[in-house]
Amino acid sequence: MWQCDPVRLTQAKLILVPLLVVAALMVPVLGLPLMALLLVGLVLKCPGGARQLRRVVLFMSVNWALIIGVYLLKFGVDGVLPAMEVASRVLLAILPGLWFYLSTQSHHVVLALDPWMSVRNAAVLSAALSLLPHLVNETRVLYQLARLRGARIAPKDFTRLHGYRELSETVLLPLIVQLMRYSQQQEIALRCRGYQEQQPVTRFPYKDLL
Repeated sequence: MWQCDPVRLTQAKLILVPLLVVAALMVPVLGLPLMALLLVGLVLKCPGGARQLRRVVLFMSVNWALIIGVYLLKFGVDGVLPAMEVASRVLLAILPGLWFYLSTQSHHVVLALDPWMSVRNAAVLSAALSLLPHLVNETRVLYQLARLRGARIAPKDFTRLHGYRELSETVLLPLIVQLMRYSQQQEIALRCRGYQEQQPVTRFPYKDLL
């Protein structure tokens, strides 16, 4: 049975994702519903796509409120429709990256970029991509702990500046510290595996599994 080469597929995605982002920002208004159906369908086909899509929509709801509020203040009622168009385009521009993240394994990305990357950059990219799931989980845990401690970082609090200030103090700064710890752990792991910049990184022969 024929199976698509995952590396070739990843290379195609790397070209397709920027094109989808540009299309989401530039397509005529009448084409936005079709664009939304395409991108939402791609995300929903991925494992956990519905859950991640719901989280993105909840996060973007705050931005929608801010965009519509600014347009109302500047243009009045006539600014509601343009504000909704801008907010919708911003959401659609995020979905191609979400689809790529959910549907692509990190080592396939490194292999896809391998012909154009140095050994050092390939190792750094692989380590950075492997941290993404930990980063998402760590952000969620820090946010929940901050809420339990009484931090005013609920979605409604981001309509005021104090919400962003508390978010940076209770979530973003601890997250940066945790990222530094993860980076040190990655460095130790690479040294233990005998990584050297002068030698190419060895990888599991994924083609044997096809």
